Amino acid sequence: MKRHLYALMLTIMVVVMSEFQTAGMMPQIATDLGVSTGQVGTVVTLYALGMALGGPVLAYILRHRPPKGVLLVLVAAYAVLEVMVPLVHEFWWLAALRVLTGCLSGAAYGIAVSFSARLARSPEKVGEAVSIVLGGIMIGTVIGLPLSHFLASRWGWQSSFFVLGIAAFVVFVVSWLALPARDAATSDAAAQDLRNLRQPRLWARYAVSLLTIGAAFAGFSYFTPLLEQSAGFTSNGTTWILLAYGVVSFVGNLVVGKIADRHAIGVLRVGHALLFVALALLGAFSTVSALALAMVLVVGVAGVPMNPALVARVAQVGGTGNMVSTVHASLITLGIAVGSAAGAAAISLADQTPAAAMWLGAGLAVLAALALAAQTRPARHPSAAEAGPSSSTPESRRS
Repeated sequence: MKRHLYALMLTIMVVVMSEFQTAGMMPQIATDLGVSTGQVGTVVTLYALGMALGGPVLAYILRHRPPKGVLLVLVAAYAVLEVMVPLVHEFWWLAALRVLTGCLSGAAYGIAVSFSARLARSPEKVGEAVSIVLGGIMIGTVIGLPLSHFLASRWGWQSSFFVLGIAAFVVFVVSWLALPARDAATSDAAAQDLRNLRQPRLWARYAVSLLTIGAAFAGFSYFTPLLEQSAGFTSNGTTWILLAYGVVSFVGNLVVGKIADRHAIGVLRVGHALLFVALALLGAFSTVSALALAMVLVVGVAGVPMNPALVARVAQVGGTGNMVSTVHASLITLGIAVGSAAGAAAISLADQTPAAAMWLGAGLAVLAALALAAQTRPARHPSAAEAGPSSSTPESRRS
């Protein structure tokens, strides 16, 4: 089973590397294409919007197709689009292809998660299987952003797209050889998956995911300019810091993955608090190099690694079907879009000061914590008069 899951993990890893790559080379793209850093930040937003809006549409269209064939088509198309980016030296071309790549990535993410649940040895092993596949997020973070920054610093930002296009082709071959054939979901299963999307409790949990990831990415999307322009780190120093960020994120994911099923709410509460403190301190003291370094690493621990807990809460209510998983991925990437776009707007209003995006992220972390608190407060015990003679007092429960 794990051999199959690791192949799916590679798919997630590559799309995450693509999601992060422009964030690691904003200054180089801005200089080369003659646009501002804030405009390059909108490319991150456009990619996320492609994932958020196009991903569910593709998943819906392909919901009756076998998952292996669907993933192979998505990864192959992704590889072609990646290598096409450097062919036209215009910002609009970059932006357009990032939207299309985002659509493919959103569908691939959701289908990979759903496929992993089907490959689990038993229902009790679904959480373990999904957590292995989601490990691709952390590995993609470890490799993707620092790699793109390194390549852009030495051979130009275009080289990053060629490298990821080749990586996607390798993943295509590995998936073709390693993934088992499975039938498409039955009509009843696909219909139940769609019905699950009607639950208000599911959308409330989606909202926490959106705000949580939005908070992390409002800051993360602008770490490169913050570290180089405000904190005074060199380009090489920033590469190593971003690599360290990825490493601590990977470790954080391993820890959260072990406890998410039993302690999802506690993980999120601690994560929101750490995220707020770290981003607020980055906003207030961005010119203090040592503090900036430390807080970037705290965001690495408390930001993206909350994903397993977010997925666990969604699965408790909506299951792990294609549409539920893809829509969740879409809402998470919509959070990326909201966070990075709001961060870009904050930077523009603050005269191109990256610290403004950190404050914006801190505010979103507060909103995420409040949304979680609203969902997890104990149910009120009705009085005897309110309950009536035939009513029973419900137990306090968590949403």
